[in-house]
Amino acid sequence: MSEHQPPGGTPEYLEYGSGDPLPPEQPTATDAPRPRRRRRAWWIGGGVVALLGLGAGAWAALNFFQQGAQPAEALPASTVAYLSIDLDPAGGQKIDAFRTLNKFPAFKNEVGVNSVDDIRRKVGESMLSDTGCTNLTYDHDIEPWLGERAAVAAVDDGGSSPDMVVVVQVTDEGKARDAIAAIDACDHQEDTAGFVIHDGWAVVAQSQKVADEVSAAAGKGTLADDATYQKWTKAVGEAGVLNAYASPDAGRVLAEQLQGSFLAPDLNTFGSSSGLAQSSAYQLTTPGGDNPLTQALSGFKGAAATLRFTGDGLEFAVAADGRAPQLSDLTGTTGGALVQRLPDDTAAAAGLSFPQGWLDRYLDQVTSMFGSGMSKEDAMRELSAETGLDVPGDLETLLGSGVSVSIGDDFDLEAAENSADGSGLPIAVTVKGDPAAIEQVLDKIRAKTGDLPFLGSDSGDGLVAIGPSADYRQHVLDGGGLGDSDAFTSVVPDAGNASSLFYVDIDALEPSIKKAAAGDQETLDNVTPLRSVGASSWTDGDVFKFSFKISTN
Repeated sequence: MSEHQPPGGTPEYLEYGSGDPLPPEQPTATDAPRPRRRRRAWWIGGGVVALLGLGAGAWAALNFFQQGAQPAEALPASTVAYLSIDLDPAGGQKIDAFRTLNKFPAFKNEVGVNSVDDIRRKVGESMLSDTGCTNLTYDHDIEPWLGERAAVAAVDDGGSSPDMVVVVQVTDEGKARDAIAAIDACDHQEDTAGFVIHDGWAVVAQSQKVADEVSAAAGKGTLADDATYQKWTKAVGEAGVLNAYASPDAGRVLAEQLQGSFLAPDLNTFGSSSGLAQSSAYQLTTPGGDNPLTQALSGFKGAAATLRFTGDGLEFAVAADGRAPQLSDLTGTTGGALVQRLPDDTAAAAGLSFPQGWLDRYLDQVTSMFGSGMSKEDAMRELSAETGLDVPGDLETLLGSGVSVSIGDDFDLEAAENSADGSGLPIAVTVKGDPAAIEQVLDKIRAKTGDLPFLGSDSGDGLVAIGPSADYRQHVLDGGGLGDSDAFTSVVPDAGNASSLFYVDIDALEPSIKKAAAGDQETLDNVTPLRSVGASSWTDGDVFKFSFKISTN
């Protein structure tokens, strides 16, 4: 490997005279105001001390909550995609991470790390194990310079495909240079990698030419300063231990790779008697011009994601362009609202929103994307034949503006497995819509399938509850305050605005889980720390957001 490197108070004290205390003064009539003046001097002095203390506290707080230097500062604005690891994230995430992960025996026993130093050692030793450098050690050659942040990135150099580079934080540039050169000496390939070290970062690429070009481009404008990068990383919120970013060019680059070919299901098979349910054939089509997938990718506006620890668990969060038809056609808040109002003893629930005309638009997208000669009208006829319903009218009526699916905390997994028809199980689908119209659609389904327990229904206040237990259906219609429970709010950040939502109360299902585990103590030990799991999506202006969270006891 070769490497090109760019060219590289005494405090004052205010005293009175020699520093002795102020001499005492005898109060006189004319001097009466002096004590007030002295009290004012004390107040000002105390204020200065307080401000100094506050300033020191603010400095400490800023250092605690600031994320610190990131690999994006060493990459150019032309970076197409970026994935970084941060072993020292902002706030208390580092403490939260070890506190959370070590609750699980599988992590504690198998991974066995209790500090950032432990993780850094594992990373450094892994680096050496892949090089074949038997004369190098982590303690002597890696630990003295390896920082706490690194990233892999794809950088657009104007060629046919982006260049892949690795960025590693270094704490001692000289030692890093020596170590990377020593590692390179172990590599006997003709085309050795190249690297540049400057400003606390090592940029490693497949050649010295690429490393030099990437570093030179970063000197003209970094990814960290790029407005689009800042927009999406701000939208996703506090950075975590893993952070990802895709620029608008990422869609273009992927579209170019897919140009001229498209793997899609063969919808012609839908015309067979097996219908939609049994189609599994795929064909490679080469339509003229862009196919719908590459067209969608070309309109990509960027996205960011992060994996962060949250005090009592962890969260995977995504922010992306919400104007894409695939996302904008499934917006609304009904799904979240229906789950929020469920009874407090709900053990698991899911909610979906369905804007008016959603199925018609969805079929438009599917048939145009998959092509192969089937029109939207053909797809509707196939769906009608399969379900016995008018499509899209009956399906849109049946699902209303949104649905929730829920199970009660007395749900017994063993009883469900042994039940022939689900009778009496605390399961229900709640639909927000026109109860009379929904009942008419249910009657069509009953006429085709028979009067199954799962098709039992009750209604009230613009809601229809469908399920095998009359008692549980009424319980769901009565509603409750699931959305206010701690277990729920710990994993669902914005339920009131959620278009889709999924929630499981692990604690509530623990008795059923223990039964199913049948004495598998290892599984139980790793499930017990879990409190709840949730996933939700919503839109904030033109930004689509997604959150998957796990909370622990």
